[in-house]
Amino acid sequence: MRWDYGQVYKMIRKSKGLTQNDVCGEIISRSTLAKIESGKVIPNFDNMVFLLEQIDMSLSEFKYICNEFKPDQRERIITTIQSQNSTIEVQDLLPLLKDCENFLKTHHDVPIQNLYRSLQVITEIRIKGLKSNDYLHGLATSIWKHLEPMDSWYGNDLRLLAIILFYFDMETLPHITKRILENLERYKNFHDIKSFQLSLLGNLSTIYFKNHHFKQCESITLKSLEIAQELKRFDALGFSQVRLGICQNDDELISKGMTLLKLTGENQLVTTLEEEIEEYNHFNT
Repeated sequence: MRWDYGQVYKMIRKSKGLTQNDVCGEIISRSTLAKIESGKVIPNFDNMVFLLEQIDMSLSEFKYICNEFKPDQRERIITTIQSQNSTIEVQDLLPLLKDCENFLKTHHDVPIQNLYRSLQVITEIRIKGLKSNDYLHGLATSIWKHLEPMDSWYGNDLRLLAIILFYFDMETLPHITKRILENLERYKNFHDIKSFQLSLLGNLSTIYFKNHHFKQCESITLKSLEIAQELKRFDALGFSQVRLGICQNDDELISKGMTLLKLTGENQLVTTLEEEIEEYNHFNT
């Protein structure tokens, strides 16, 4: 990692054909920029954000360039984990766990620690399931002790919470759901978190559905449907239509969602939802 980021900034600015005047405007003096680029001054957060905006570059891209156009170990771990889908196999989880373990031996890093906990939970569920699993309960308890005292949950806190939704009983879950929805409301105009919102709301609605709390499931699924339409996520849209159709006894909506899922090749999802329809019909007979 190059720590002479003033020099890196200067290199990028000049390669884009921008002068110091071009980027400074009336916000930062040329003499201040010259000191930043020479490493004599460390810019404050506001100034660094402004300077990056002036060269049309995100902080993450700038860090990537500072690391000589490759992700550092930490970024590689985070990116690899976050890029995995929900159907990842146990044999693929184990190397990720080992990467986290090795990194944490030499680094104090709360986000990596939280990702490690999440992977432990997912792996334990895949291997042994949810029932009569004291080790899994202990992992979830540890995560909840970390999250419960917080006044607000932010993006990665909500991602961590999504892993342990199974931990809460049906008396507690409505209170947790209320807090989740309140925190998600603050992010309604933040596009970067929208896909995760779909996943979180889908997990929530599934827990309510499996416990036959269909009104709560319907309410949450309506929110999922709205986001899926906004993002044009046809897998999530079809899923939401079918689940909503089940809760509302709307065969036409179920058929509409199933058709969409079949057209987009979501065969596993179709099978899962067919089982849900059968489960709902059995419960109501």
